[in-house]
Amino acid sequence: MPKTSIKPMLNLRKDTSSEYFTLVIQILRLRKRSLIFTPYRLRPEEFDARLGAAVNRRRTREHAAFIDTVNRYIAHRIADLRRVVADLEREGKPFEAADIAALFCQRDSNRYVSSYFKARIEELRREGKYGTAYSLATTLTTFEHFAAGKPYQLDEIDRPTVLAFRHYLVREGLKPNTVSFYLCKLRAVYNRSVLEGYAPKEAEPFAGIPLRIEKTRKLALDDATLRRVAAAELAGEAAVARDLFLLSFYCRGMSFVDMAYLRKSDIQGDTLRYRRRKTGQLFTVRLLPEAQAILDRHIAPESPFALPILLHRHDEGHTPAGPCRGTTPDERSRYEQELYALYQQNRTFYLGLLRTLSRHMALENNLSFNMARHTWASRARRKGIAMSIISEGLGHTTEKTTRIYLDEIDARQIDEANRIITAL
Repeated sequence: MPKTSIKPMLNLRKDTSSEYFTLVIQILRLRKRSLIFTPYRLRPEEFDARLGAAVNRRRTREHAAFIDTVNRYIAHRIADLRRVVADLEREGKPFEAADIAALFCQRDSNRYVSSYFKARIEELRREGKYGTAYSLATTLTTFEHFAAGKPYQLDEIDRPTVLAFRHYLVREGLKPNTVSFYLCKLRAVYNRSVLEGYAPKEAEPFAGIPLRIEKTRKLALDDATLRRVAAAELAGEAAVARDLFLLSFYCRGMSFVDMAYLRKSDIQGDTLRYRRRKTGQLFTVRLLPEAQAILDRHIAPESPFALPILLHRHDEGHTPAGPCRGTTPDERSRYEQELYALYQQNRTFYLGLLRTLSRHMALENNLSFNMARHTWASRARRKGIAMSIISEGLGHTTEKTTRIYLDEIDARQIDEANRIITAL
């Protein structure tokens, strides 16, 4: 088997007037050479070619620390290059120095937080997981604002860095659950990078840092308010937003993203059969007359989708998203990304309409599609429906998640009992 030489050296050039030269790592294989350029520049007397190491010639504490950093960098990169060579040899295919350098550069790029995040985001998009990809993209944007231009490597994510990021989020005025959201996403990506060898296994930068999501106030509507919303005289887009809210309630708290992607082919007689976008779980829902009436009111004949959510909005009117015309994987991927962008835009649009309606009706809290889901769960609980049935209806994998929806209802029941008990 051909031998591979990996050797650090200075890139000495005669066409420069500088007294500093770039430190490179030379790869020789089959009489061909490739160079890996490092971020360090040294004087010739600061590098011992025989030892393949930087040396301290200034005898100062600061320079000694710099030389130590350079030598640790050399050791790590040479070890990485040897792992690349070993991996290529295991494949059993012929390779040259350029192949070693290319694979190393690809892996080395993934050592940076930004590059690794972007690679993970692209991977999720290829898998069609656009929601998760979007959440990682917003996390990366926030982390890059915190980094202020510094190219963090994954092995630089230590406890002080995580605490500094957390402090930055708090200082920016983000709510506790939003802070926890970004930290959890950063932790998930970091843990994956550890498994793939881009960050050290022994480091535990998130240990002891609280990431628990705080309980938020549940906003289920009471029966009287729900009836007011259902009976409100509305027209235009406001009526559509209200109908979508009610459809979610009538269909066991159906999520907005599932309503957006609901296809006409998912409606079979008086039954909906669809898969949840979040979990892939198959749902079968018997349509109530009220739900059927909403679907009949808003069906768009020129669209494959059952509801007018995935629309291209423009001044001349609205154009519904059509079926995918592409045949290649790339074309289908672009189509799915366009659909998801429409979903995000129109989700914001309809939530804005619900907020306007809430102010118009002087409601205590703004309507939202998640509120319709909470309302269904809370009314089921008040009617004495078993927790297991409510959990199944909502599509929760455990009753623990369902209890998060119902904690406020239970608290109100306890308060009412306390009122009765303490009445003198």
